[in-house]
Amino acid sequence: MSVDWGSYNKYDDILDEYLPRTGEGDSLASQMVTAVNKLIYKWYNDGDVYDNTGYLPGWANDLSSYANWLRKYSPFRVDQILDRVYTCGESKYEDLLAELAEMFFDPSMLEWASKQPKQGTIYDCDGPYRFIEGDEYEEDDEYWDDEEDSDELAEEETW
Repeated sequence: MSVDWGSYNKYDDILDEYLPRTGEGDSLASQMVTAVNKLIYKWYNDGDVYDNTGYLPGWANDLSSYANWLRKYSPFRVDQILDRVYTCGESKYEDLLAELAEMFFDPSMLEWASKQPKQGTIYDCDGPYRFIEGDEYEEDDEYWDDEEDSDELAEEETW
């Protein structure tokens, strides 16, 4: 996977201002920036997705809480964007992440959100997005539509 970090470099000032050095910060703005940044970073560095029950088999880290938090606490209706994870491939997932960055890294919106109190925690938020670990794929009846899909995924995972 080749990363065009240039498309994300335009957010450097936003990250410098709102991304806490540790944790999720103490405002709605810092939580939003942390959650979205985590989704972007983990995709390009580890191939992780926030829900691996669809076409994208993220494999290492459970990021579902970040997406669930964005869906529950953000000032935007992001479910229409986030729900695309169930049907998209890699390039469309990158488009989804770029759309989230554009939405959440808006300076005027973040200025407003920086005055709003922290909401819940991005590290432990339940919702519709979920992560299935390794052996659970075979055990989860909802994950595999049929045996053919399972074989195709297995072939893709061996590099």
